[in-house]
Amino acid sequence: MDFKNNKSGSNDKRDDTYDVLHKNFSLFSDEPPVADGVSAPEEADVKNSGEIYFSANDDNTAFPNQGQYDFERFSGGPKLHTAQTSSNYSPKNKKTPGKAFASSARTKSGAKGGKNKKKKKKTTTGSLILAMVVVVFVIVLALLVRIPVLGCMNDVLAIDRSSTEMRVILDDKMTTSQVLDLLDEKGLIYSAHFCKLISRFLGYSKIQQEDGSYVDRVYPAGTYYLSSDMGVEGMLREIITSGEEQNVVELTFPEGFTIDQIVERLSLNGVASEKALYDVLNSESFYEDYEFLSFIKDKAYRYRKLEGYLYPDTYQFYYGENPESVLRKFLDNFKEKWNEKFASLAKESEYNIDQILTVASILQKEASDADQMKVISSIIYNRLESSSFPFINCDSTAKYITAHEEDLKAAGSYVTLRSHYDTYQITGLPVGPICNPGEDAIAAAVSPANTNYYYFLHDSKGNIYLASTSAEHEYNQRYLDE
Repeated sequence: MDFKNNKSGSNDKRDDTYDVLHKNFSLFSDEPPVADGVSAPEEADVKNSGEIYFSANDDNTAFPNQGQYDFERFSGGPKLHTAQTSSNYSPKNKKTPGKAFASSARTKSGAKGGKNKKKKKKTTTGSLILAMVVVVFVIVLALLVRIPVLGCMNDVLAIDRSSTEMRVILDDKMTTSQVLDLLDEKGLIYSAHFCKLISRFLGYSKIQQEDGSYVDRVYPAGTYYLSSDMGVEGMLREIITSGEEQNVVELTFPEGFTIDQIVERLSLNGVASEKALYDVLNSESFYEDYEFLSFIKDKAYRYRKLEGYLYPDTYQFYYGENPESVLRKFLDNFKEKWNEKFASLAKESEYNIDQILTVASILQKEASDADQMKVISSIIYNRLESSSFPFINCDSTAKYITAHEEDLKAAGSYVTLRSHYDTYQITGLPVGPICNPGEDAIAAAVSPANTNYYYFLHDSKGNIYLASTSAEHEYNQRYLDE
């Protein structure tokens, strides 16, 4: 491309390309650099010379995106505006839309009505060699970094990326860095490291608190459907905006629910699948994080190892939430409730937390109300501490296993499990809790009533009948039919 010389006609000591870039692009400086002894062209002369002209001071009416990087043109959106031609451009109408540029290299009249002639550009061997070196360098650099650079840039621009949605499950309290690592693992972005830098620049990594300090942004847990053509910013924004209450389900678990009942309710409401929940329940992933689980013994003989520790309450979950995150909510709640209300009382007991919960689970199944719980609790402890009553003889302990008789027989574990739970067969307490007890049951197990009773039974209406001797208990049998 030939560039017009300025009106002074002096161009011997300057490079044309350098001159055009620095004198005609006023974006670079207010006073474009000019070689010694050479005066800069007048603005009107440059504009009428046919040279390419941009000015940061010009009105941008004709080019509303001037000064901004138009990312949309890379992803099929609106195209970048192009200069329009005009044959009557003058400084007086330079703010007229569509007339900001002169597209053809035309001659201009000189002071005496003559025409300036193009000067041939001198080419030296050194310039050719330098140009060749630059070209080779650029080609080599492109070959070396073309794929990484394009991959990283496409994380932002999403050029020719797939629109196929992929399910992404976020755990609770994940930071931007953790989310991006997950997106990288799913193949939705090319480079997690690059996207982490971009996310900081775009303001997704930190949020400002009321006191002015900044903390890591935490993303709402849940299931999201994302595609790589959204770009990294679009995916982060989607998680933030869609992770609201409509993605949340609130579920209540009554006192006395077993783990099987809890898992069923979670699964039916779309929180997590039964298989995923049981896989986590059967793993050892929780035991190092919760000290109270260290008291669980004989795990091989328990029907559900964590039975008794999933505190009954009302919880909020995300649809498709990570199963470990789901179960930790129960355990965290139990830990809080235990430390707040029962830990100090339990220290005075000769029974450990697992034994107390086992007693509480029996109370939850056997008693009709909180008052009965305290009385039955005293009966259980009276029997445990008496050599005359080796068996607790509570029907609920056997029913815990017989409720799953068919499946357990098919698995070949029915007889073994019943022999560790049925208190008509074993001395002392069963191997573990038979349900997840609530606050009243745990309180009664920690602080039983003071009685001399060893027997109890209920009539059909839930009324309780107590006895200290076997004769009294036989007499109370007549109330069973009422």
